[in-house]
Amino acid sequence: IDTCRDHLVTSRRILALLGAGLSASSGLPTFRGAGGLWNSHDVKQLATPAAFEEDPALIWAFNIERIKAAREARPNKAHVALAQLARQKPDFLAISMNIDGLSERANHPSSQIHNLHRSLSEVKCTRCQLLLKGAQAEHAISSLLCHPPDQSLQLSDIPHCPSCQAGLLRPGVVWFTESIPQDTLKAIYDWIEAVPTIDTMLVIGTSAEVYPGTAYIEAARKKGARVVVVNIEPEDPSVLGLEEQDWYIRGDAAEMLPDILVDIIGDAG
Repeated sequence: IDTCRDHLVTSRRILALLGAGLSASSGLPTFRGAGGLWNSHDVKQLATPAAFEEDPALIWAFNIERIKAAREARPNKAHVALAQLARQKPDFLAISMNIDGLSERANHPSSQIHNLHRSLSEVKCTRCQLLLKGAQAEHAISSLLCHPPDQSLQLSDIPHCPSCQAGLLRPGVVWFTESIPQDTLKAIYDWIEAVPTIDTMLVIGTSAEVYPGTAYIEAARKKGARVVVVNIEPEDPSVLGLEEQDWYIRGDAAEMLPDILVDIIGDAG
């Protein structure tokens, strides 16, 4: 950890890939464990456009539970540490695979984070594809959150698009079988290609075994980055192609990140 700290202090351009393990200490259930109610369902089948088309009420019921869990959670010390790192290092960029909004609630600068799968706080029209954020999205979500918990959600309870009036509103997150927004991919690509060197690639709370996670690690490595993995899982470092110059730090991100970054950010609180 000492050598990792020393390297990070001298790093100017840092890229980070953030996974579900970042939010583990905030008490959020894993994707597959959103609640006992869903144990009889294949969660991957609940997060597709086809599933919403077949049973919009069921899919919204699932997502309401996820939204409630995210809102009840609080950013942990890892979220805070990364937000402070962003303020200390203007050339730091985080790529998040999370949809819980905890990084934003930790005051991570919006210009220094891209959410690959969007956010639970957004909704989208199934007809005109309008993406609603902020107050408009909150209005739609609030109407669903206020639904009596002892009554099953019905199709008639789901709000329609305020623009076209015709399409049902669905969760705005990127589901299985859907593509990551092109503007997000372009912004990340432009950042990576803007300069010849990336000093450090942080991989936090994810095994990053699937695209595009693996692609970002390789892109950073080609720019000379040393890789720092922080993950509670006892992964085989060879899976990520780690080399002698890299670090694999096993542990809870909420405990390890503030320690690793202490020389840059001080006490994360």
